[in-house]
Amino acid sequence: MRKLRLERCSVFLILFSVLFLSRVAFADDVILANGDRLTGTITEIKENVLILETAYSDPIKLKFEAVQQMSTVEPVEIHLVDGEVLKGKITVEGVKQVVVEAGPGRKAVSVTLDTIVALNPPPVVPAAWKGNVTLGGNWQDGNTETLNLSAGASAVRRTAQDRFLLHFLYNIAEENGERTAENTYGQMKYDYYLSPVWYLYLNIDMLMDEFKDINMRTSVGPGAGYQLWEEDGRELAFEAGVSYTSEDRDIGEDTDWLSARLGVNFLYRLFARVLFTDQVALYLDLDETGEYTLRNEAALLTDLGASWAFKFSNIWERDSDPGPDLEKDDFTWILGLQYAF
Repeated sequence: MRKLRLERCSVFLILFSVLFLSRVAFADDVILANGDRLTGTITEIKENVLILETAYSDPIKLKFEAVQQMSTVEPVEIHLVDGEVLKGKITVEGVKQVVVEAGPGRKAVSVTLDTIVALNPPPVVPAAWKGNVTLGGNWQDGNTETLNLSAGASAVRRTAQDRFLLHFLYNIAEENGERTAENTYGQMKYDYYLSPVWYLYLNIDMLMDEFKDINMRTSVGPGAGYQLWEEDGRELAFEAGVSYTSEDRDIGEDTDWLSARLGVNFLYRLFARVLFTDQVALYLDLDETGEYTLRNEAALLTDLGASWAFKFSNIWERDSDPGPDLEKDDFTWILGLQYAF
């Protein structure tokens, strides 16, 4: 009887050992620089962080630079610093050295850990255009008949490496049947990111304003920017560059000049449904000291839901040398309805 019990205990121990060892054997393995050994499932490597899922804790985040050896029991997708992508199981070859099993059309490949930039990265979502369309204005009838209309649109396409911006705004105003204002502003801008925060840009601004005697003012030029913030609810970027401006006037003399361009792009969510934006562009004339033009477009948006929002904006335009009988400052106030896409 005692002998039977011992035999049963032995069988139980053998089965337990087999199951335990099988569990360990069929798990990914990670060895750190301090000698610690962890097992689980390596789910991802990104931004120098290895994520290991285990059955006994929340996912563990490890500095990838501290990993000395690693292996996987299932095929993984590895992205190397030179852009090559390998798929297959990983086995240990040495310290900071692994082998990716052979795949279709290729042999097994030896890889050093410091050349791995990502493992099982999420699929790249094709960049899409995001933007908005705004309609606004007011109408008054009675002792004074006034009509103000405004139409604008903006669109941005952002990827990890670049950003493309389109912006358009048209304003018209009449009083007692007589046209008192009409202007069109357009902007095209391309940003190329050298790093997550530094970028180069090429910017084009265009303005037509009959009441400022501007048939067409075009400013184009390159520069550099620094993206201090770029996240949900807040954005801030500073820009500096040069710009060539040509101005076609109806009455005044046509001119052209070289400017230094300074810009600020700001966005901040004040409350859950309230957003403030401000875009500033200052052009300092390099030919005539002390002369400049400024455009400041600020807006307050209140979210209404379903992609709709109220938009209250102010556009301040200043020309230090506007020409005879013209004011230096122009202010445009717009209350409109915006739809985002």
